Amino acid sequence: ANGSFTEEVAIPCASLRTADGTPVNPTGAGNAYSAAFVTCRAHGDTVLDAAALATAVGAVVCEYDHLPPWSWEVLERIAEAACEVKQRVR
Repeated sequence: ANGSFTEEVAIPCASLRTADGTPVNPTGAGNAYSAAFVTCRAHGDTVLDAAALATAVGAVVCEYDHLPPWSWEVLERIAEAACEVKQRVR
């Protein structure tokens, strides 16, 4: 049916760029993921593209004590993380 999933895909996590590779503060990561995923899908992105970007956004949120500064550097980091996630999809 239209809009049905026809295959399962495991979306891997993005690597964290923190001193020890663990989250600094995961608060808000799930909300950031959800917002990014829904926004991407609403703009016509595929499920894979939306999930990769959303995973990257959630990971980057975890790299900061508070919300990340939405600078070009952070946006580039999100783009790099999304590419990493897409390359690792099984």
